[in-house]
Amino acid sequence: MIYNHVRSIAVAAILSAVLLGSTIAPVTAQTAGNSGQVIGSPDIDLNAPTQEFEPGTQAELRLEIVNRGSIRKGGPAEYENRITTARGVTADVKSGSAPIEINTGSVSIGNVPTGTASAPPVNITIKDSAEPGTYRVPVKISYASTRSVNYDSFGPEYNDFDRSRTEYVTIRVRSQSRFDIVDSTTTSQVGDRGNLTVTIENVGDRAARDASVAAASSSDELLFGTGSKSSTANIGSWEPDEQRVIEYTVEMVDDATLRAYSVDLTVNYRDTDGIDRSSRTLTTGVRPTAEQSFSVTNVSTNLRVGEEGTVSGTVVNNGPDTVTNPVVMFSPSNPNIVVDSSEYAIPDIAPGERANFEYTVTVSDAGSASVQQFNLTTRYRNTRGDVQRSDGLETRARIEPKRDRFTIKTATDEIAAGSDQAVTVQITNNGEQPLQNVEAKAFVESPLSSDNDEAIITSLAANETAEVTIALSAAGDALPKTYPVSLDFQYEMPDGDSEVSKTYTTAIVVTEPEDSGFPLPLVLGVFVIIGVAGIGGWRRWSS
Repeated sequence: MIYNHVRSIAVAAILSAVLLGSTIAPVTAQTAGNSGQVIGSPDIDLNAPTQEFEPGTQAELRLEIVNRGSIRKGGPAEYENRITTARGVTADVKSGSAPIEINTGSVSIGNVPTGTASAPPVNITIKDSAEPGTYRVPVKISYASTRSVNYDSFGPEYNDFDRSRTEYVTIRVRSQSRFDIVDSTTTSQVGDRGNLTVTIENVGDRAARDASVAAASSSDELLFGTGSKSSTANIGSWEPDEQRVIEYTVEMVDDATLRAYSVDLTVNYRDTDGIDRSSRTLTTGVRPTAEQSFSVTNVSTNLRVGEEGTVSGTVVNNGPDTVTNPVVMFSPSNPNIVVDSSEYAIPDIAPGERANFEYTVTVSDAGSASVQQFNLTTRYRNTRGDVQRSDGLETRARIEPKRDRFTIKTATDEIAAGSDQAVTVQITNNGEQPLQNVEAKAFVESPLSSDNDEAIITSLAANETAEVTIALSAAGDALPKTYPVSLDFQYEMPDGDSEVSKTYTTAIVVTEPEDSGFPLPLVLGVFVIIGVAGIGGWRRWSS
């Protein structure tokens, strides 16, 4: 029993030793293999195909970094990746002997494992004076890498270093058409149309075929003749050193600010190889002149309700240009104010010069005495010969109340009942214009009458007084009192128009008959009484 127990213990011990040995052996082997060294480095090349550029342009130079990696002693993959990766790669492009300017500093590419990585584009400017040809451009490549990795059970140990090297890329400045602005002028004016004239020269050494020049405005305040912000002029063939003059019609809107405006020009053409190309953008400025303006001074009026008068004044050309065939236009909005002719032609006027105008204006009887605002405008031809209109030129005029055309006064204002009287009437021209052929006619009613009630005055100047005589009779039974005598007048205005005045009324006083012996009624009465008395006596005497 005891023996069996001891044997069991021994067997268990042997099994434990076997199992322990099988476990320890692999661990020892693994530990023995967990150390070593990996050696290698990145293998960096710069890959950039030859790129073509035109003189006088800005362009982008594109670069590619190729890392082929180099492993001299291999090991775990993570350490191999470490030693073949270029970390923090930067590229610094220099101009070298190439006719270019570098506009971008060093570009960062980041970590580059084995394979290809693209660098951000480098902005360059090819000088206007660049001669066609091929140029090598140096590029300094800088990065950090690990030369070797020593590793064991305690971890890796890295041997890092920084490295820089210069590679080269090739660029070609091609022989091509190139264009420059030689001259630019404009006749543009705020609120008006004008011309933009641009002279462009092909400064390249190749001809351009089927060329056109596209112009584009960068502002809504400057438009081309079509009312759009762009316009294209066709040129055709364009030889080297040849200048072309291109003219565009431009228009500045009414509220355009007085400043310079940019117009971008692009030449589109087909090169000698039949390839469609576009030039760099050419920019010119358009500075308009101020809007053409006028003012009105020395305004004078003599308007009155129911009469014809004048509105006169002076137009001043405030510039900036001379205007031709100017016409001052006056169109009242009040229907009670009528202008004989709404257009008044004045001579051509240069900036600062003046010209007078005068309108004949009639205010109807329906008009009202007030201060009226009149708007005048000037129509003219600009330097292009286009017809333009100025802004409204506002002025004010007072319209005086209506007044009688005449004033009348009787020099003789009494007539005795039963008598005839020549009545003298004084007539005054109360207006401001001379009158011709003033015909006066009197109107009377019973007990007054007239057998000569008309008279004529051949001319009557303003504020002049003349007299006319009218024969008047008063009936014998007319009561002593005041009676009306009415007169009206027909006359001619200076322009030949005939008009009829209103009816004027004056007063005539009828007085008692004049004393000329016994009154006839009394005498007749006495004879009647005597006759009656005689007949009575005769009868008594006969009886």
